[in-house]
Amino acid sequence: MNSSVLSARHLTRSTKATVVSDFRRAQILEAARRTFARHGLEGATVDHIARAARVAKGTIYLYFRSKDEILKHAVHEDLDALGRETIPGVAGPGPIEDRLRAFLGGMLTFFDAQRGFIDLCQMEVGPEARRRIRHEVGEVYAAQTRAWQAALVEAVRTGAVRAIDPRHTALAIVSFAHGLAIQRLRGWTDASLEADIAQASALLWKGLARS
Repeated sequence: MNSSVLSARHLTRSTKATVVSDFRRAQILEAARRTFARHGLEGATVDHIARAARVAKGTIYLYFRSKDEILKHAVHEDLDALGRETIPGVAGPGPIEDRLRAFLGGMLTFFDAQRGFIDLCQMEVGPEARRRIRHEVGEVYAAQTRAWQAALVEAVRTGAVRAIDPRHTALAIVSFAHGLAIQRLRGWTDASLEADIAQASALLWKGLARS
């Protein structure tokens, strides 16, 4: 059998193994989020996570060394997801007003979907983990702000929005979205997700639109 056939078979096996590994890892992390939200950080055990993921306890340790490492990876993946769901659309095509609404929708939907897990991370993690989470959150918000600044520079140049300071306006948009997400997380607003997105985007657009 020639080497090219052997290489193709090896690549196929490697690809299948990677797919299975990625699936199992995601399965464990999702089970961990539910388990942490239900039992708390102290109450949750690797046994709990294994049962929720429907895998053997030993399988957990094939992917993660400890409960703390599971938490670290769960938070990291969530923040990566937040970036993927909010940043590309800011620089994408379409009217800036539509991109603004989509950004707010991505932020609020993410926080609503992860409500229990985010609450737990804010309330129960220790000082070191809290510093790490704040650092990662800060990196996501900085990337969001940079994306908005670039989009607003172009929007001002083309006359799509009025003459505003792109940097400060970008900071205001990201801060506003974060603040509204936290309000929903805390239960300080009883409006529906759709209503909050519509009202927030209308308010922000009013400050950007040309008169």
